Amino acid sequence: MAALSTPVVRPSINERPVTRGLSVVVAADRPQDAEVLALTLEAVGCEVATTVLGPATVDLAFLAQPDAVILAPTAAGWESVPAALADRAAWRKPFVIALTALGSGAELVPGVHAAAERPVSPALLTGLVNRLRELLAGIRAFDPVI
Repeated sequence: MAALSTPVVRPSINERPVTRGLSVVVAADRPQDAEVLALTLEAVGCEVATTVLGPATVDLAFLAQPDAVILAPTAAGWESVPAALADRAAWRKPFVIALTALGSGAELVPGVHAAAERPVSPALLTGLVNRLRELLAGIRAFDPVI
């Protein structure tokens, strides 16, 4: 019988004060990519949890109910994750951002709300976070599908 593995959750996602920052799940094929993105996002005040891209992403997003999920795939086969996130999300669907290679067509993948080509500069990532904060500021029950 295969052992179940629990995705690594950064401590900050578990402690949600009333005035909290944007909560983000970062999912990448390579752990070092997830770590760099997490450090950048934490530097701008986000609460971040990281996981391996795949079914663990969907499970963690379901449990953590983040404001956004950032996908950083390096190989094909990731395209089913955004749709699964939308299907499994509880009352609150996360905003899904894909950071992919040039010409991948990520913006056309169902369930992806925004796409950017890699490498992504910290300034672009900070800009995305700030824009998402603005969008969420006046919306009580955020649902990016609407």
